[in-house]
Amino acid sequence: MPVDTGAAVRVRALQPGETQPLTQVFDGLGQRSRELRFLAPVNHLTAAALTHLASVDDHDHVALVAESLADGRALGIARFVRDATDRASADVAVAVVDAWQGRGVGALLASALADRARAAGIHRFTLMVRPDNVAVVRLAVGVAGALAGHIERVAVDREAMELVLVLDGQGSDELPEPSSFPRQRLPEA
Repeated sequence: MPVDTGAAVRVRALQPGETQPLTQVFDGLGQRSRELRFLAPVNHLTAAALTHLASVDDHDHVALVAESLADGRALGIARFVRDATDRASADVAVAVVDAWQGRGVGALLASALADRARAAGIHRFTLMVRPDNVAVVRLAVGVAGALAGHIERVAVDREAMELVLVLDGQGSDELPEPSSFPRQRLPEA
C-alpha cells in the first residue's frame, strides 16, 4: 500500500441514476486511459451510456465510487454486472482518474467490489483488457492474491485479453452495508 500522506478516501455505493461521479471519473481520464478502459478511443459518454452505467440495482449491477473526503470529488469507480446465464459470474471494470492512478485507489475499489460480489453469490469476475494494460493485470493479480483466489487467461489476441478472476472463499447471503465500506488514507495528488 502507498505511503500515508493524509488524503482521506472513502468508498460508497453509486446510487441508482447518479451520474455526477461517472462524469467526474470519465473527465479525469486522459485519452490513453480512456482507450485502455473502453478498448477503443472514446471522447465522451453518450446519454445512453450514462443511463446504462447509472442503472445500478445493488445486486446484479453494482458500482462503487471512491471519493475524496476533502472535496467529495470522485476519484474512481469499480463495477460489476452479473452474467445473465451464469449467475456466479460477473463482468467487472475499474477506472481511476489519471491524477490518482498508482496510489491504491484501484486496489481499494477492487477489494470492496470483490467483497460485495462474494456476498451476492458471485465467485468469478470476467474482464476484457488490452494486452498492454499492465496496470489492470497487476491489479487483478493483487486482488486475487489478497483473496486467496487466482486468475485464468481465457483468450488473448493483439487487441484484447479475456481474464477470469476466481474469487475463492465463500460470501454470505447479505450484502455489506455502505457504512462498512473502507475509508483509507492515500497519498495526496
